[in-house]
Amino acid sequence: MKKKVKNFSKAWVYKFLKLISFKKIREKAKRELLVINYHSILGIDTDPRINKNIYRSEDELERDIIFLKKHYDFVSLLELIKYKLQGENLPLNSVFLTFDDGLAAVYHKIRPILLKHQISAAFFLNPLFVDNKVLHYQRKKNLIAQSVSAIEVDAKQSMWKALLTEHEIEADDFFVTLNSIAYNKSPILDELATLFNIDVKQYLAENQIYLSSQQIEKMISEGFWFGGHSMDHPKYDEISFSEQINQTLDSIDWVKKRFGLSYAIFAFPLRDHNMSIQLFEAIASKCEITFGVMGMGNDIINSHIQRIDVESSGVSINLALKFEYLKYFVQGLMGRKTYERPKKYKTLL
Repeated sequence: MKKKVKNFSKAWVYKFLKLISFKKIREKAKRELLVINYHSILGIDTDPRINKNIYRSEDELERDIIFLKKHYDFVSLLELIKYKLQGENLPLNSVFLTFDDGLAAVYHKIRPILLKHQISAAFFLNPLFVDNKVLHYQRKKNLIAQSVSAIEVDAKQSMWKALLTEHEIEADDFFVTLNSIAYNKSPILDELATLFNIDVKQYLAENQIYLSSQQIEKMISEGFWFGGHSMDHPKYDEISFSEQINQTLDSIDWVKKRFGLSYAIFAFPLRDHNMSIQLFEAIASKCEITFGVMGMGNDIINSHIQRIDVESSGVSINLALKFEYLKYFVQGLMGRKTYERPKKYKTLL
């Protein structure tokens, strides 16, 4: 891959790892299961800021699939559930794929690759976004930023400052302040869009960002699995404990009932690092297994499975997984192979 590795120190580690046999480092790890997570395809999003994210191209994703088929055994969701909840064994070097956010790229770009190679996967949805009904608040910020000129900002300075003041947001620089608006203040984005004559509904009508119900139903008929990913993708560290529970259970319940599923699964949006044992206990009866994104390690919550982010590494899957195995070894030496969690809810606000 020609993408630049952002972290300079990682670049040196990658150089070292190129000298190590993939087979040997994998054998030493003796991992039963890897779960690998993706989101979208490189360069196809209507949002220019989203297109700055490091994703796989279609060819790169297909190369990942071919590599995984060669070195791992793909397992089903049912096998995964039985493995976590009933203690059934998996083949050594099993792998499972997941895709977050329910983007339309999944149907048009990713699904054909998976069908070609007869690989299934789990996809996690935000119910409010299904059928392109609502735009994520971060995307809404991006749309406003790319649509409004500096001249318009100056001309309407008193109006946008008054709006921000009403929402208890201090502002001098419009674009800096816009970028910093948090989830709990996101309703102001609709007011700002109206102020600058930005039609969010028209934007959604002209651009399919998210999967439709019909596309999801088609994928279910093809053997793909679906779960909840919160109702509208907030940062869980920035919402209350009751909101965490509602966002989680409401999305699980919506996906299960809307599509008549016999199982219930959930993937946390963004980081799951600070999610408490208290939260997992609150959702346990409604959800069989959940997923995070902390890498190869185990979790103190037995039904919670950590996933590996390969796509944003900017390197081949061979090298990305070597790096994860190396981290796993180091964590083992430090006695940190299992991720601990706070017992009770805490927020970073």
